Amino acid sequence: MNNNNKLTTKSLAKLLGVSHTTVSNAWNNPEKLSVALRDKILRYAQEIGFQGPDKLARALRTGKSDAIGVIFNDAMSYAFVDPHDSSLMCGIATACEASHTNLVLIPLRNRTIHTLHPVTTLVDGYILNATHNSDAVIQQTLARKLPVVTLDFSLPQYSSVSIDNARAMQEICEYLLAKGHRYFGIIAFPSGTGVSGLRDLSAPVEGDNAVMLTRVNACGQAFLAHGIPPAQCWLYETRHDETSGAFAASCLLQAHPAITALICLSDRFAAGAIQHCTQHHIAVPGQVAITGFDNSGVTPQGIGLTTVAQDPHKKGQIAVELLMKQGPVTHYELEYAFIRRESA
Repeated sequence: MNNNNKLTTKSLAKLLGVSHTTVSNAWNNPEKLSVALRDKILRYAQEIGFQGPDKLARALRTGKSDAIGVIFNDAMSYAFVDPHDSSLMCGIATACEASHTNLVLIPLRNRTIHTLHPVTTLVDGYILNATHNSDAVIQQTLARKLPVVTLDFSLPQYSSVSIDNARAMQEICEYLLAKGHRYFGIIAFPSGTGVSGLRDLSAPVEGDNAVMLTRVNACGQAFLAHGIPPAQCWLYETRHDETSGAFAASCLLQAHPAITALICLSDRFAAGAIQHCTQHHIAVPGQVAITGFDNSGVTPQGIGLTTVAQDPHKKGQIAVELLMKQGPVTHYELEYAFIRRESA
């Protein structure tokens, strides 16, 4: 054949004198062929310039793309700079490699009207990573009726993977209460898209960021159970990075100097809070105790961080496995550990 555009698995099969299925298996189901036969097919294909089956045509024909989409709250770069999400994505990628599946990353932040929505992205299912559930993209995604696995929150009709976030936060609060703290600041992700700023915990926090709501409201319940009034607890919602954590700590401590403990929903927030305190000669933990979440290994200003350890790599692997099996709805609860270190 002189025109490589006309090369197909069918024409290659005819040239080799084997069935179309045999040639297709060389790329799609190699375990069904002997090593010698598969090598023969791939070697001959390379010699005549055939690059393999048309994945798009196969996807349109079968409805299967051999790809999954991962939807997350932040910008695309977030998955590569946030320690927790980097490890999570590594776990997802490792499981995808084992099943010969590709990945499509779908960030919810910094989208433009030119961005391809996940409703038109060719994938076989989705992993929702702590998303804002009211976002139009999420609602359109769920409407596709494709397999879905959620991370750090659960929806009744879909499988999920998470630690017990509420119990983990209760352990942090009970530990701080036992240390004698009675005035608290909480640094958190936004409860909803575009939400930010300072408020008290006089009422349960509402919104659509399930992991944030679970953790923050668990703190509020723990405080009430120990007789701490809402007037002694304040919340600052902000973008998730160290700079925002430092600014939130500044706002909380300036507005409410009685605060002696800052509970941060991530180690990145905690690192920023510790940086603010050391720059302003506020002793940690002597004047303000600070806790994080995720056990990412950071030691801000050389201070060991009291935090909650979880295994995001394992979380990602299990999420892919649940998505691929498409079995009964399973809510997989990962283990966690409360790690006591110098910062509190």
